[in-house]
Amino acid sequence: MPTASIRCRRISLLSAAIGAALGLAGCAAPAPSAINVSAPGFGNNATGVVQFWDRSTTSPFGKLIVDRFNATHKNLKVVLTPVQDTQYVTKLATAIRAGDPPDLVGIDDINSQLFIYHKVFTDLTALVNALPEKSKLSPGALNLTTENGHYYGTPYVADMSVLWYSKTLFRRAGLDPDKPPASYAQILSDARKITALGHGIYGFAFAGRCEGCLGFTILPDIWATHKDLLNGQPGHETAFIQGNAPLRQTLTLYRQLWANGLADPESQVETGATWGLNFLAGKIGMMPLGYGPMATAPAKFRSQAGMTLFPAPSGGATATFDGGANFGIPTGAKNPSGAWEFIKFALQQAQQSLAPSAGFEPVRNDVLTPQFRAKYPFVAAMLENLSRGHAPKTIVYNTTFNQPGGPWLNMFTSAVFDGNIAAAIRAGQGAFTTAIDLGKS
Repeated sequence: MPTASIRCRRISLLSAAIGAALGLAGCAAPAPSAINVSAPGFGNNATGVVQFWDRSTTSPFGKLIVDRFNATHKNLKVVLTPVQDTQYVTKLATAIRAGDPPDLVGIDDINSQLFIYHKVFTDLTALVNALPEKSKLSPGALNLTTENGHYYGTPYVADMSVLWYSKTLFRRAGLDPDKPPASYAQILSDARKITALGHGIYGFAFAGRCEGCLGFTILPDIWATHKDLLNGQPGHETAFIQGNAPLRQTLTLYRQLWANGLADPESQVETGATWGLNFLAGKIGMMPLGYGPMATAPAKFRSQAGMTLFPAPSGGATATFDGGANFGIPTGAKNPSGAWEFIKFALQQAQQSLAPSAGFEPVRNDVLTPQFRAKYPFVAAMLENLSRGHAPKTIVYNTTFNQPGGPWLNMFTSAVFDGNIAAAIRAGQGAFTTAIDLGKS
């Protein structure tokens, strides 16, 4: 599976640098002509080569699809180029600015808005509306391809976060293995009972030094209350930190888990490089993760694992981070017709059903055949909850949440490890506001 440190979306490029790299002023290459997606035969029986840049994280799935496509399309070939996640946005922006972009991109869905905002992805509205599977696609990911009612991409592959738990440790602690926690109070209570087992066993664990991992697995708790830390449309975001009750409750939960010794001590230094390995070792009762680690876990371990969506602080509602990747066709693509033909192929049930074998989830929920459910029960459960998925539609996610040493990680560290919850929130309001202004500049 891809390494956890990559999958937690640690992207260091500032959004402000995107605008500069895209060359909205200065020595940028001339703007390419608009791609006519309504031209007769567009996306059908295309020929030539499609250059496809995929993130290293999702490229194992991309390779599966590309190999199947190339084996069945004699006159059109797709060339896959994996690009390191930490370099992807910079490299793509630079290529677009130089007038030499790839024909197709597989981009972290939360970064779709950056390129849509800068008007460098092709308007695919008519094509997306004509897709027979449109109503089946992940609503959260699909929303991230939109601007003013127009579509500038499609979902590609999903990566949803959930709270995993060990049924084995639940039984040993006297807990019902079929009753995962549904509120913060239950998480704390269950964690205490599991930690009491001793012998290096802890009730909870998290990646406390991985800003992307924390956003992926903590924000859904807040979203379950229909609140967010960012308000406003892309380009007009504001910070909602002070006065955000669910945020305070969530930071308090993690502080209690840490201060009371209910979380694995390694949580404080976990950068994402070994994220989830302690859970797979059978030493952790509950841990928020994506599906990736479970995809390669031994069958015996999977049979004793359970999962649930993230609960709101007081229960009654749940949510998940509707992450993953989206497709986009840069406006300067040389073979956009071939790119769209490949997108249509990639969205077919036969291809999407392969996603779990690469550690991901499909972006359409009608793959849930009896055979699929039997083979991938966890993924099936995730797909049944696609409607509860959320992904932030913003151009400042990187500067606020993913930036190393940025406002999100600093606030979390101060609140959880230092215990300064009120001060961390006060400082967070100003730091988030500054980061938002930077991201929009």
